[in-house]
Amino acid sequence: MLLAVVLPFTACQEPEELIPAIANKGINNLTVYPTWEGYHTADASGFTSKIDYDKRTITIQVPYTLPVESDNVQKLENYTKVWALFNLDDNATLEPKLTTIDLTQTYKVTLTDQKKQKSEWTIKAALAKSSACDIESFAIPSLGLSAVIDKAGATASLIYFEELQNVFGEVVVSPHATIVPDPATTAFWCAPGTPKKFTVIAQDGVTSREWVLQQTEPARVNEGIRPGSGKLMWTAKLSSLGVSTLNMTTGIATTDDYLVINTRGEDPLVVDAKKGTTIGTISLGSIKGATSSYYMTSDHKGHLVINNRVPDDGGVFRVWRMRDINSTPELFIEFPTTDVYGDHISVWGDVYGDATVQAAYCGWTSTGTTSNLTWQVKGGQTVDMNPYWCQISGVGGWTNGDAIRLGTELTSDFLACGYSMNKLTWVDGTNNTALTYIHGVLSGNEGMKAVDAVPFNGINYVAATMESFFTWGVAGDMWVFEAKYPQTFSGELIQDTATGLMGYPDCTVFNLNNDDGNDNSGCYGFYGGRANDGVNSNAIQDVKLHVTSDGYFMYAYFMFCNGYVGCVQFDCIAQ
Repeated sequence: MLLAVVLPFTACQEPEELIPAIANKGINNLTVYPTWEGYHTADASGFTSKIDYDKRTITIQVPYTLPVESDNVQKLENYTKVWALFNLDDNATLEPKLTTIDLTQTYKVTLTDQKKQKSEWTIKAALAKSSACDIESFAIPSLGLSAVIDKAGATASLIYFEELQNVFGEVVVSPHATIVPDPATTAFWCAPGTPKKFTVIAQDGVTSREWVLQQTEPARVNEGIRPGSGKLMWTAKLSSLGVSTLNMTTGIATTDDYLVINTRGEDPLVVDAKKGTTIGTISLGSIKGATSSYYMTSDHKGHLVINNRVPDDGGVFRVWRMRDINSTPELFIEFPTTDVYGDHISVWGDVYGDATVQAAYCGWTSTGTTSNLTWQVKGGQTVDMNPYWCQISGVGGWTNGDAIRLGTELTSDFLACGYSMNKLTWVDGTNNTALTYIHGVLSGNEGMKAVDAVPFNGINYVAATMESFFTWGVAGDMWVFEAKYPQTFSGELIQDTATGLMGYPDCTVFNLNNDDGNDNSGCYGFYGGRANDGVNSNAIQDVKLHVTSDGYFMYAYFMFCNGYVGCVQFDCIAQ
């Protein structure tokens, strides 16, 4: 009876319509990768292609120079065996099936698309000059101005509202591109209501783009950094910059224009902050010495701060300050003590205005200590030469560390770290109790010993480094974290021993070894001990955050004395 009821209904139903597969273009892309000894590299080194669907021709674009910024002109004969990776529509096929090809040859293939229609295609390679025609940076050195670059809008914005007359610019464009007129050789005029236009012509001599130099204030993201803006600008081994005594190099300081590298007993080295090239040295005068000019840092305004180390340099801890790299050091803190201080100090604020200067105990002890000293500066004057002393509770013992207050009051919360607990700890400044922490869990024999923090576009950010003290160590990393709330400032930095990659907390915004744009799989710590540039016998590392005076960029600088120094850029520009 049931069948008798159901069958009449099913017999009346319309048959389901079968929709044929939708054909696109058959071949969507072809990328080739260099090979060696039967292995290929499927990474950013791949060469893309141009497809002419009317002529059914695929032209593989081999960069004219490689790396693109170099003068190394390529030859197709250099690529007689490359791995070919086709992107085809579903159910489309090619005959013959090409796995490896010779870029000096031309290939004929037959494409069978989703509709089973066949077509003949030609595949060949050609040297292709770059079509990039961007402005990477634009500065007017005579006025100390640097433009904010918006590549999407092709604008370079100067936060300067007076007329510019007969000025010269320093510009960096895409590799092998040219700019017309060249602001480095042709003086130009610009006003807030009258922007200046430039044309950037790509290496290929055909592609060009008009850029506008304007005097305006770009829009910002609501708060903090623009997500994804962190990028590694440059790295250099200390030895390549001219540092000869690596294990005596202790600290870094930064301004808008310069990175200063301090080496004990020597004139500090001045490096172009945006390019990583050596400019010269600065004179510290009578305070220069292996224990007297032991460490250097800078405040939020780019003023230099130098200190000695006690008791190596006697029984008085001293701190000097300099307005800029051409100034003479002036003493502004003196404190008699028999304890061990001076490996690091950190500054929040402006030492010629309001600031806190903090020094963590840096002796090597069996049980460790979390004691630290804080001096308060008001109106450019040290309030009391006798510092506020405190000891952190609730996190265990450590030694040889660093600490920085998140404000200019003696009881402002602060962040601290040290060997060998390796916990970057958020401390309640009113009762000196640990609230939360980020724990560096690696493979042993490393120390988290440097920390710095700045406010940027309404949010505090903190950077920390962890380094091995040996050439065979796996550390040598820097992290930048958002320090908005103590409740969200927690987690573990865990190394995957199989891949070398890191797991890290949600508050992390940048991890040097994972986010540097390079394939560092299996070589975690590349910038530190594994650089094999010498043994880190003083266990020294440093990190510095700097916000440019226009408030649009934040830079994170790192230094490992047996490896590299480098620069990471962030911005808050709404795009």
